[in-house]
Amino acid sequence: MDKKHDDRRFLLLEINKDINSTEKLLNAIRRKDEESFNSLQRPELSSSEKKPAKKIKITLPKSFSNKKNYTVGVDISEDFIHLAKTTRGSGDKSVLVDHKIIEYGHQISKDSQEFSTLLKSSLVAFCGSIADCDIWTNVPTSEVNVYHLKVPRVPKKQLENVVYWTAKKEGFIDDEKSIFDFEIQNEIVEQVNPKYSVMVYTVPKAEIEKIKTLFSDIGITLAGITIVSFAIQNIFRSKWVPATKEVFVSLFIGNDFSRIDVYNKENLVMTRSIKTGNSSMMEAIVESVLEKTGNVRLKNDEAKKILCSLSPDSDKLKDTDIGYDFKKEEILDMIFPVWERLARQVDMTLKHYTSTSENKKIEKIYILSSINIYDSIRDYLSDQLEIKTEFFDPFKQQGGASTVGSLNISRRMFLAPALGLSLSDNKHTPNAIFTYYEKDKEINTKRIHRLTFLSFLTALIICLVLLIYQVSKINIISKQRETLKKELALYSPPLSIDKFSKIADEVKMKRKIARQYAQRYLGMAVIGEVSDITPSNIHLISLKITEGKALPKADDKTPKETKEGTEVIIQGVISGTSNMLDSSLSQYVMKLENSPMLKQVAIQKNSIVTFKKNEVLHFILSAKIG
Repeated sequence: MDKKHDDRRFLLLEINKDINSTEKLLNAIRRKDEESFNSLQRPELSSSEKKPAKKIKITLPKSFSNKKNYTVGVDISEDFIHLAKTTRGSGDKSVLVDHKIIEYGHQISKDSQEFSTLLKSSLVAFCGSIADCDIWTNVPTSEVNVYHLKVPRVPKKQLENVVYWTAKKEGFIDDEKSIFDFEIQNEIVEQVNPKYSVMVYTVPKAEIEKIKTLFSDIGITLAGITIVSFAIQNIFRSKWVPATKEVFVSLFIGNDFSRIDVYNKENLVMTRSIKTGNSSMMEAIVESVLEKTGNVRLKNDEAKKILCSLSPDSDKLKDTDIGYDFKKEEILDMIFPVWERLARQVDMTLKHYTSTSENKKIEKIYILSSINIYDSIRDYLSDQLEIKTEFFDPFKQQGGASTVGSLNISRRMFLAPALGLSLSDNKHTPNAIFTYYEKDKEINTKRIHRLTFLSFLTALIICLVLLIYQVSKINIISKQRETLKKELALYSPPLSIDKFSKIADEVKMKRKIARQYAQRYLGMAVIGEVSDITPSNIHLISLKITEGKALPKADDKTPKETKEGTEVIIQGVISGTSNMLDSSLSQYVMKLENSPMLKQVAIQKNSIVTFKKNEVLHFILSAKIG
């Protein structure tokens, strides 16, 4: 790829998109202007990428979480497998449990069965129980595209759609070939307009499937796949290494390339890969030796030995090795042009970031390398860039991490990506196999589980309250029973069921006799009651008491006898002035009605007759006794 194409790719990958005219986009999201994005209609996505237009807006209690006890980071490089295992200590702070570096060399291909066997045996021995570990690994950073966007601040329901369509509009997404994910980094205010700063990234599906297959073939299900840039970000986000500077850079000098990662407040805000790396330095050594000798062309391994001899962490060259007689200054002269090119590319990248980020100053550079490191390159870059530069030692401030105390600085740097992977968590680590879509699904599922749990808890509380109430009620009744038993015990002779039955029979008999007496003297009582009620101007002729007749019920097929009640027939005359006779009768009827012995008083007959040359009112009344 030529320089022009490389610069063009750089500008495309790293540009911070300032989306000011977003009304059309929002209209499309809100379905006000569906034709605006007809050309960008999303295809049906598969499991890990699928993003429906609408989400159900619905976390398990901690005890229901499937979080494992340990997290293991697996960093597979060209010659080594780096492993790190962490767990949560006191105060939810991560603690390094173990680490391991396995060298396998160029003779074993990553696609071979031999490598799979080595990886499986190494992980089983390192993890102990695979089921108790969340295993994270990384996809090559060169395969991942990272972008940064600015999108309007919209309601949470619309945010995912806004980010997706913005990235789609900019041409960052290929739904058929790539997995898309994003992370909201922070809120910003730009020209009075509140916006979100969003990091989005895409990963080839084929690369993810390749990594998943590698691990699934050895019986391991991965918890996450991310990139080294995010792994280094984990080290700062988890507070393993506090981010003492606002803006800092991680410069990884790899074999075939170098990577510049810019972080702002623990967030990756820019990443760029450049072709200059350790291979460039080895090529420079090969060319220099060939130029000096005229006929000696070094092999890559020989050139690598010479380059690594600059580091105090490497073995010194033997007298049988080519370059044994080279002085340090001679080797530095050979690779100096590569340093210059590297420093220039880093400087251009950092200036570009500064110019596009409100002139924020880079305060520190951390150096990582794929080979043993040496002080000269650190000092050179620090002088050229005029920025404080140091080797990245993630264990420098971990006094309790005794397992790495004996490692040299180069080995500690080699372990940094694996350590960062072991500090991964879906809450703060972008995960290519657990994207925003899966996170939303998990949140909704946990919300449903929580509601279910709370419902059962509420029902349980209600049942417990009822149980307590019933128990207290039983206790009260038991106490009352004991009290009554004590009172009953005071009676002498003691009462029994037979005695109660005998007394009840006696009471029934007395009641029966009383009713018979009442029936026998009923007539006399009625006569006495009527006599007391009847005034002096009313003279009774007769008073008849008749028993009620037995009549069949109308709705019964078989006649059943029902007593209508005892009836009283009263016949008499009322004397007095003719205009007061009717009034006297009415008053008499009312008095009879008010009697406790009579009811349903009715006038059967009333008429004016002459009695002893005087007009009197003759009447016949009927009433019921009861």
